[in-house]
Amino acid sequence: MAKEHIGAAAHDGVDGDDELDDEEDPEEEEEEDASSEEEEPRLKYQRMGGSVPSLLSADAASCLTVAERIIALGTHDGTVYLLDYQGNEVKRFAAHAATVNELSFDAEGEFIGSCSDDGSVVINSLYTDEKEKFEYHRPMKAVALDPDYSRKSSKQFAAGGLAGQLMFNTKGWFGSRDQVLHSGEGPVHAVKWRTSLIAWANDMGVKVYDTATHQRITFIERPKDSPRAELLRPHLVWQDDALLVLGWANCVKIAAVRTRDGKNGAAAGDILGIGWKGSAGSGSKYVEIVAVIHTEYYISGLAPYGDALVVLAYIPEVEAPAAQVEAAAATTTPAAALPPTKQGHAQRPEVRIVTWKNEELATDALSIHGYEHYKAKDYVLAHAPFSGSSSAGGQWAAGDEPLYYIVSPKDVVIARPRDADDHVSWLLSHGWHEKALAAVEAGKARTELMDEVGSRYLDHLILERQYAQAASLCPKLLRGSAAAWERWVFHFAHLRQLPVLAPYIPTSNPQLRDTVYEVVLNALLTNSAYHEQLLTTIRTWPSTLYSHSTIITAIQLQLGTSSKSDFLKAVLAELYRMDGEYSKALALFVELQRPDVFEYIEEHNLQADIHDKVVNLMKLDAKRTVALLIQQSDTISASEVVGQLRKAGPDQRQLLHSYLHALFEKDPNAGREFHNMQVELYADFEPRLLLPFLRSSQHFNLDKAYEICAKRGLTRERVFLLGRMGNVKEALGLIINKLQDMEEAIKFITAQHDEELWEELINLSLKHPELVGALLEHTVGNIDPLHLVHKVPRGLPIPRLRDRLVKIITDYRTETSLRRGCNEILKADCVDLLVRYYDEARHAIRVGGTEDEGKAQSNAQNGAIAPAPVMQRVGDGIQRGTTKTGRKLSTISGSGLCCICLDPVALQNVAVVAFFCSHAYHVTCLNDTSGIRSQGTDLKKQESPKDLAYKIGQGISTASLYDHGDEDEDEEESGSPPMRCILCTTASAKNKEAKDDRKKSAAAATSNGWAG
Repeated sequence: MAKEHIGAAAHDGVDGDDELDDEEDPEEEEEEDASSEEEEPRLKYQRMGGSVPSLLSADAASCLTVAERIIALGTHDGTVYLLDYQGNEVKRFAAHAATVNELSFDAEGEFIGSCSDDGSVVINSLYTDEKEKFEYHRPMKAVALDPDYSRKSSKQFAAGGLAGQLMFNTKGWFGSRDQVLHSGEGPVHAVKWRTSLIAWANDMGVKVYDTATHQRITFIERPKDSPRAELLRPHLVWQDDALLVLGWANCVKIAAVRTRDGKNGAAAGDILGIGWKGSAGSGSKYVEIVAVIHTEYYISGLAPYGDALVVLAYIPEVEAPAAQVEAAAATTTPAAALPPTKQGHAQRPEVRIVTWKNEELATDALSIHGYEHYKAKDYVLAHAPFSGSSSAGGQWAAGDEPLYYIVSPKDVVIARPRDADDHVSWLLSHGWHEKALAAVEAGKARTELMDEVGSRYLDHLILERQYAQAASLCPKLLRGSAAAWERWVFHFAHLRQLPVLAPYIPTSNPQLRDTVYEVVLNALLTNSAYHEQLLTTIRTWPSTLYSHSTIITAIQLQLGTSSKSDFLKAVLAELYRMDGEYSKALALFVELQRPDVFEYIEEHNLQADIHDKVVNLMKLDAKRTVALLIQQSDTISASEVVGQLRKAGPDQRQLLHSYLHALFEKDPNAGREFHNMQVELYADFEPRLLLPFLRSSQHFNLDKAYEICAKRGLTRERVFLLGRMGNVKEALGLIINKLQDMEEAIKFITAQHDEELWEELINLSLKHPELVGALLEHTVGNIDPLHLVHKVPRGLPIPRLRDRLVKIITDYRTETSLRRGCNEILKADCVDLLVRYYDEARHAIRVGGTEDEGKAQSNAQNGAIAPAPVMQRVGDGIQRGTTKTGRKLSTISGSGLCCICLDPVALQNVAVVAFFCSHAYHVTCLNDTSGIRSQGTDLKKQESPKDLAYKIGQGISTASLYDHGDEDEDEEESGSPPMRCILCTTASAKNKEAKDDRKKSAAAATSNGWAG
């Protein structure tokens, strides 16, 4: 794994912080440059500022420990400094007269314990003046306060030093009392206390004591061949309540404290250096080594890092053997007491993150002040414990930031895990702008970094001439900053790359100045390669963003000089449309053959503006153009359309035919001056429609039309024209000789109503035996079969003659049967109608109104003769008109009044004549008016009103008496006219006269029309 040299601190430190900016080794730089892949460091580093630089300028740091809210720094002059997390001095204790070797906080951070080479252990309260000092008369190297020191009255602590005894001090009723937990194995170099477990290291190894059971539970032997503890002191860290990490020389062991479950009463044995075991009873604790790490460097400090470890590594000199290093170290004074010299050869200390499997995750070399002169034991690594833990070590609560302090005699460096902002900055510094952008977009870093990332990324892409990629990223990088957008637009304009940026320029949120948009459009306008993009841009951008007149003027100038691009014309048309100049836009749309031009015409009602654009519209869509021209035929004349199409050349004849055909279908007389032309057009393009046209039109030259049809071999059309010209025999000859279509010939003859043509047909058919057979099939109703058979020459072969003769006979029988059936049906209908008429005539006719009906009923009951009632038939229509007195007929018909004198018909001794039209008359009135013949008088004399009323009651009309009478009388007096209703006869005569007048008028109009 490549090393990451940390040459500078982060710039977000406290005022007064120094950067790690010592000179770098050129050889190391070359090695780093040669590295194929550089990995991002896991930690970032910053020198502690505040009061620390001034303190260490006059003194040297010897140890450091961290509580939850405060930091304690021990120096070589015996002073203990309390600092906040920014390095500012909060308090100091002049606790010792010599070097402070170790510091320890309780879990609450209320007491600080220190030990020194002056042989004393001093415990100070941070918030009161309470202070205790314990003298042991030998240099004390390690001290550890009970984590519950502030909460317990026993005030326990453990300490040890060169005396080789681990002292356990407890306060009781009679004062403090020291208890020796262990002795006789050399000086005690380190002590760490976690919960009830105390771990300490001496020359032989590491032991763990349980204060709850007052038993030692394990012994971990010192690694073989490791230097003495005075040269490379051991390091103990409690990672949690049951996991102890110890480092000695170049070996790291991770020991787990476990509790026996009773099923496995005996210990598993001495595993990986466990030399001593406690009681083997159920519930007792034992220690198991779960990981061992051997390194190529010496360990100057340990700290937990999640599931991994942070190791402060001291790189030994390769040239000097271990014995020489040990001898030199034994005769050397503390490095802090020596002034820096240029003769030092030590390498930079390194912070390495390793897993329990000895896999290195990161390696950072630190530029510590004066590192050339320091030994492994001159460095201290401390870390901030999690909330509620002891100062011995531990993990962090969720959300807490882990902090590591690398202490040298003249320097204190803070290391913390890199956050997302650091990750982005590191990516930018290495030129990985895409990754930096992705990290910011993921939302892990501060959004304020987007501006920096965007600016640096765009600058990088511009330098690399990756203009397209830079433009595509602008919406993401510049976001809603109008000023940034305008700056980059003008920058792209300076680089002549605006066409690349144009699709991404925002039109809202933010909206830029109109000048910016006009600059972009002009950039697209001046280069013909971007005219298509200009059209897309014009259609996409809102029309309010720029000045239309400015762009229109520029386009007109461009069109007038060099470029005739269709895209440029389309842009101009769009601008005209936006300005409401629809006619100008239509002219360009038609010229450009835009498919949606018809919708545009309908949308803006521009039908009147197409009169000079017929040809182009026809080329675009002939069907829709024809429909539009037919719709506007009142304003766009046929002459104008035909003139434009004829000027366009002979290639447009089919378009001309389409238009004239549609015009003829709408109004056969609209383009009658062009019917001669249409005959030829139909013959060339749609011959199937020529015959219907010839039949419908009366405005073409027959001879010219016949000539056209003859040239093109249109036989049926020639037949029709010959028939129209009167050459029916020649036409019939074409049908027989050319078409050989007997059905067509029969239809033709039937339409001509010329009996001579049947004989001509027989004569022409005799030349074609097949046609003779076909003619035999159509003789019924047209030709006498016997006559045809006699005309056929003997020996003429006629195909299927037998079948056809059978068919003739069958058809004749069928025809005869049909006639007989029709006659029978006709007779039956006549009889049925006569019966219905007779039944209708026998229906009674009621004469008289409502009042007369009441009188008639009373008279009938008395045996008197009822007066003639008012005549009325249900369902009869009411006659319209007036009488001579001006009374409406509708009030007379069926009212019981005489239609002449308007007196009631129920007068005594007066005969009444009633007609089926519901009109009634007095016989005397009818005689006076009509000059009725004497039979009426005789009848009046012979028939009494009683008899007449009886006959009427029996359904016998008095009118029928006058109309018919006896047969003998009819024979004798033949020549006398029948009696009729005066009113109805007069109305019928008037209606007939009106019909005759209308017929005469229609006939006159028709004759005038033919004459015209």
